[in-house]
Amino acid sequence: MANLYNLKRFDLNLLIIFECIYQNLSISKAAQTLFITPSAVSQSLQRLRVQLNDPLFVRAGKGITPTTVADNLHLHLEDNLNGLEQTINIMGKADLRRRFVVYGPQLHAQPKLNQFMNILLEDRNLEVVYHDTATETEDIEEIMNYRKADVVFTLQQHSNRSLVCVPFSEAQLILACSQNHPRLGDSATSEQLSQERFTLYQAREHQIKEFQKANDSAQLTERDIAFTSSSLMAIFNTLNHSDLVGIVPKFAFELLKDVLTLKEISTKIILPSFPIYMIYSRSSMSLPFFSKIIEKTKNL
Repeated sequence: MANLYNLKRFDLNLLIIFECIYQNLSISKAAQTLFITPSAVSQSLQRLRVQLNDPLFVRAGKGITPTTVADNLHLHLEDNLNGLEQTINIMGKADLRRRFVVYGPQLHAQPKLNQFMNILLEDRNLEVVYHDTATETEDIEEIMNYRKADVVFTLQQHSNRSLVCVPFSEAQLILACSQNHPRLGDSATSEQLSQERFTLYQAREHQIKEFQKANDSAQLTERDIAFTSSSLMAIFNTLNHSDLVGIVPKFAFELLKDVLTLKEISTKIILPSFPIYMIYSRSSMSLPFFSKIIEKTKNL
């Protein structure tokens, strides 16, 4: 494995300039090939001479000729530079398999997100990796600034010059329980619900936490929390095999209600819709494949 620290200390551009001089045996022709001045080529050659402690090229008639050290350096560089060029060419090809990383909360599972995922999956050379932000310790800006994600979905709006933050959709919440709940029918009053035990979605998002606090002290009068989880699937499964009540995303409920024999509880309690924002790096729009995805997303 290469010593990356040593490589960082060495100006690799010097090797490219050296190889160009070697192939042309002319500083002026090397300058023309690389679209730089002969003075810049000469200065780079001088720096390389100092680092390698060898003249590398000596005068021979009207031209220059390589030294033994230069011949050996060329032999080592030839294959390595060819390999590097091939790697760069491969990276530029449209058929290169890419990875597209998405971060988001479980709460936003809904049709529009599915449509966005379908846009990504249209590209057969794209591998989509989805991370649940409930399991992350880093905040959104850290995730984006360190380029760990291509797109982040979040409930919180962000203002940052390097990031684009746009409204994406909304997530509606409902009350749900088992179809075989021993006390609750298709509707319930606040008084009836106050006698029940609840599940609690353990979320990192500030908006969800504020909603949970507000309902504990107001509409649902200090819910009796019997089961807490950061996994919505665990909460849905618990609702299926117990007499607990849960506040869950409506779309996820619609997908799972028949399989898990769940029912929605109608109530006068007002449950909010949470706005979902999509965040991506402004610089990513310079990539054709990324800008194409964003343009398609605008039409959802």
